[in-house]
Amino acid sequence: MMAAMLICGVMMTLTSCSKDDDKNEPKLVSPGPMAEKVSGGAWYDVYEASGTAKEEGSSDAETVSYSVVIDIYNFRADGTGDFQRCFFNDESEEPVMVHGILGYGVFTYSSATDGTVAITLSNNWDQSYPQKWNVTYGNETITAKGVDGQTLTLVRADDETMAILNSFLEQNGGSDNPKYNVDDYKPMDVDNSQWMKGLADSRLVADLSLPGSHDACTADGWFYKDLGKIAEVSAKTQDLTIKEQLKVGMRVFDLRPERMHDGANYVLRCSHGIMYTKLLVSDFFQQLKEFLAANPSEFCLLTVDLSATSDKTAWGKEFTELVNSAEFRSMFADFKPRLTVGEMRGHVLMLSCQKYAEQPVGGYCNGWISEKGHKELMKGNITGADGVETPLWVQDFWGKWDREGKDEAVVSTLEAAVGRDLTAEKPAWVINFPSAYFGLPLSDSYRDNAVKANKVAADWLANHTGSVGIIYMDFAGMEKSPSSFAETLYETYGMTLVDRVIQQNQKK
Repeated sequence: MMAAMLICGVMMTLTSCSKDDDKNEPKLVSPGPMAEKVSGGAWYDVYEASGTAKEEGSSDAETVSYSVVIDIYNFRADGTGDFQRCFFNDESEEPVMVHGILGYGVFTYSSATDGTVAITLSNNWDQSYPQKWNVTYGNETITAKGVDGQTLTLVRADDETMAILNSFLEQNGGSDNPKYNVDDYKPMDVDNSQWMKGLADSRLVADLSLPGSHDACTADGWFYKDLGKIAEVSAKTQDLTIKEQLKVGMRVFDLRPERMHDGANYVLRCSHGIMYTKLLVSDFFQQLKEFLAANPSEFCLLTVDLSATSDKTAWGKEFTELVNSAEFRSMFADFKPRLTVGEMRGHVLMLSCQKYAEQPVGGYCNGWISEKGHKELMKGNITGADGVETPLWVQDFWGKWDREGKDEAVVSTLEAAVGRDLTAEKPAWVINFPSAYFGLPLSDSYRDNAVKANKVAADWLANHTGSVGIIYMDFAGMEKSPSSFAETLYETYGMTLVDRVIQQNQKK
């Protein structure tokens, strides 16, 4: 229902400015026996196609080249519907045109028991698109024809996907001159490459305050050209690449090393769910290795998690081989509760939420939950290769419809961290996520939360002393972050938060 409302809202805007308003409202027809199966939501496909599209209007209307297309169909129970199309090219993460010639139409439809759905445009706005065509429903998909005549398999969009598609539709073709350019807001003059140099070698890693990057690799580009358009709107949590993050001072990275099929082989690729980035996990490790070689006073931590890999056995075997390879094994440190800065310099400590071998390289995180109650956050532990358990406190409250309680969860975990007994044989390690999205999983939802939670954490740090552990943030190093389509500027406080986490190590 939400999907229908979203798409209808867009069509109301479009039809209100048509040259021939009295033709825009199709007459009701009998939709036939398939109406119940096809109506009540939008159907879509993302596909590659080559050609040019022209804006609706005068003979001198703009023509653009495209390489990726999204077709969207919306069927209503009364026998009416609408069809829309977004055109992309390889150079743009936003549509270069929406709705142009061959790009939209209001229609009526009728159906038969064999699944055939006959569509008739009620007004094609002087387009050359066929006045009538057929699609076929079967196996919970719809078979249709794309812009170049290729066969498409449309699937029904859930509310989350429809929110992403609606974001594209609202762009009405994007803009050659976006209002904001992300490069203008990167902290190019900041160099915190060696901020750990002043830390005492004897200091415990558990006693540090460390800036962390949630879904760290999402600014390094996307692997699939077509899904890259959607990933930019739905899966991006950072604007700085890994190399840029290291330079501004990030030392903890949220790694999602999903296993994906790449041609003839399976590879481990840095990802955010099914949105795969251009970085192989080996590429990511190599970047850390090169940075630490150039800056031997520094060290890094990784937390490892999966959400999209189905074959965990194969993943575990391949991940084990990679981290134990001659190229990378010497880079990784072994976990112990009272690990020191001196022992860590030049190394990476890896803490995995997924078991990949009998003994970890680094440690395993257990009892990681996404609740906001502080007592629940204290039930985790880290186990090293020796099997010794060390307390782990994690605040990772995310992904609900209501962000109520998020800021309080961030603050209560900060307060708990500074109150720890760091003289204990096994002091608690703390991971605190200002990072989150609430509502629909869109990149701008992460930005919207960062506006609030990053500032809450930064303001608290400005007025308190004591070590706070790992602070995982979205849009790290970005004081301001342009929205997915560069039309809005979010004040994400990403550089302020990084600076204050680093400065916390000097405050007693």
